[in-house]
Amino acid sequence: MTKNIFAILLFTLMGISAIAQEMLTMPAYNPAVANKYSIRIKSAAVTSPVTLPFYDDFSVISVYPSPLRWADNFAFVNTDFAKYPPSIGVATLDALDEKGALYTNAGANPFDADYLTSLPIRLDSILSPVAKAITLSDSVFLSFYYQPQGRTTSPPSKKASLLLEFHSPGDNDTIHSISGTTIEPRWKQIWSTQGGVSVDSFALPDNRYFRQVLIPVTDSASYFKNGFQFRFHNIASLAGNSQPDWRSNGSNWNIDVVWLNTGRPVQKDVAFAEVAPSMLRNYESMPFRQYRKNFINEMKDTLDIKIANLDNVPRNISYRYNVRKNSLSTIISDYNGGDGTIKPYLTDGYTKIPPFAHPPVNFFFPVTDEQKVVFHIMHTLVTSDNNPLFQSNDTIQFDQLFSNYYAYDNGTSEAGIGINGAAGSYAVQYKLNDADTLRGIQMYFNPVISGTNKQLIDLVVWNDAFGKPGQIIKSLNGVTPIYTNSLNELNSYWFEEPLVVDPITFPGLIFYIGWSQTFNDNLNVGFDRYKDSHTKRFYNVSGEWDMSSEINYGSLMMRPIVGAENPLGIINSAEVQHIRIQPNPVTDGNLIVQLPESWTKNTNSKLLISIISATGSQVLTDAFANPVNVSALSPGFYMVILTDKDSGRKASGKMVIR
Repeated sequence: MTKNIFAILLFTLMGISAIAQEMLTMPAYNPAVANKYSIRIKSAAVTSPVTLPFYDDFSVISVYPSPLRWADNFAFVNTDFAKYPPSIGVATLDALDEKGALYTNAGANPFDADYLTSLPIRLDSILSPVAKAITLSDSVFLSFYYQPQGRTTSPPSKKASLLLEFHSPGDNDTIHSISGTTIEPRWKQIWSTQGGVSVDSFALPDNRYFRQVLIPVTDSASYFKNGFQFRFHNIASLAGNSQPDWRSNGSNWNIDVVWLNTGRPVQKDVAFAEVAPSMLRNYESMPFRQYRKNFINEMKDTLDIKIANLDNVPRNISYRYNVRKNSLSTIISDYNGGDGTIKPYLTDGYTKIPPFAHPPVNFFFPVTDEQKVVFHIMHTLVTSDNNPLFQSNDTIQFDQLFSNYYAYDNGTSEAGIGINGAAGSYAVQYKLNDADTLRGIQMYFNPVISGTNKQLIDLVVWNDAFGKPGQIIKSLNGVTPIYTNSLNELNSYWFEEPLVVDPITFPGLIFYIGWSQTFNDNLNVGFDRYKDSHTKRFYNVSGEWDMSSEINYGSLMMRPIVGAENPLGIINSAEVQHIRIQPNPVTDGNLIVQLPESWTKNTNSKLLISIISATGSQVLTDAFANPVNVSALSPGFYMVILTDKDSGRKASGKMVIR
């Protein structure tokens, strides 16, 4: 599971004017959390305090923090909100509550938002290897890494802050009210940091996107007790940022590698820091038939693997990956990066050793005729002492899926994107390796509180014009966006008459899918901030197409659904010429084919005519003679192909029967 795997609720624009442009918005609703909340079973209450060491790097991805260490469910455990973390998985504190909804008191003024509270801890005694009372000479330290903003669109407001607070057992307030008496624990602020700094500025000057905080616990009288607790406290403010996030989520802070122990917290651990990458060069997923046609250029040369040594001294590790097909246990490829010594993350960042950081992709996926196949690529780390502190961050896996669609995105929505302040169009570029059939479009729409994305739109297919969308080739008019509260569930919009993407209509087999809208509201389509493809995205609000800004890095969750193999795929585009068909559409069952000028000397007896349906089926083949009778064919879209039986030359054209 990954991050705001999910949806984004957006408040009404409330009269704010904006320049018409591409607009990226932040998540204001998290269906992953909402779904988890609605189905979760309360864990049995922990009756005994947690013993030292207390450690969590959130690499067990479970939406909520582990109930074995944490007392509340406000933080969101995920793999995508953080930018360059020390270990895979973080706890994100934001302006959404434990049900995944914006806090009711959210606004421009600072308000209490998420907490991340430890369970009661035995800070009075060390129980292993020999039980003894903890004293100041044991040097108790709490350390953690933190980051503002992460991959979201804007940093926490200058009014926002992140606090670390301690609670001493027995230090409580007694509150009397009409409804009764309650006991509230007192919390003392130990550390804090203010918002107003973007994540990239935060990383300067040494390119460290997370900072470690080391807190000595020296008040033995207050805290060296059975039942000590600490918590992170997010005081949020949805105002003053570069984006108008007062109407959606904001004030994001990412927490990682929380460690409480006696002695300086030496973290004898190495970790994968990010999710495993796709091995494809251009896409996260694509049809295997299209991969097979150009497999050399579709594979990456190397991978980008981020490995961190969380110790304060160099550590010796070994790294490897293997590939398996479907659910089979047989390994079809195995890469061994060997052994190496990596330096500490705090001083040197991720390892730069080439066999670890950039392992080669030294194989190709084996040929198969299956329409749907998945290859499991598993990466593993092993330390020299074979005794990692936390094993869940030593293995990552990418499932390379080949199916009936293309995808730039990784299947999770961390934001939403659309056109704001104007009517217009938005398009995403794709390129086939072989002619094929486009059957429909998949999209993920983020939920919007105001309901503005329920307005009708047109789904559109364009061909290419010098690297930008060209002519409109097909439209699916009057589409109502559909959204659900499921985890990044894309909806499919099917063409009644599938479209053949051939080299005649689509030069270079490049096509664009997208939408056109006549209203000014941001449609807010799901947007993956992890995988970037901004050079493939275009928007048009002025009559001219503009490429998406690199500031809005990411990928639109909009995918073309590509059909089964099309017989036209065998045609070499250089040998195909165009024919004209009259009348078109055909209404009386007969048509006339006008040959290319270079074919005028051909006698009809040497020509063969074939007609292919939109699904790729050959529905007619015969010797060519005008007029051609097609009365037996059903209404729909067809491709007409003429073949010179002597030379093998081909000419083709499109036809519609009504």
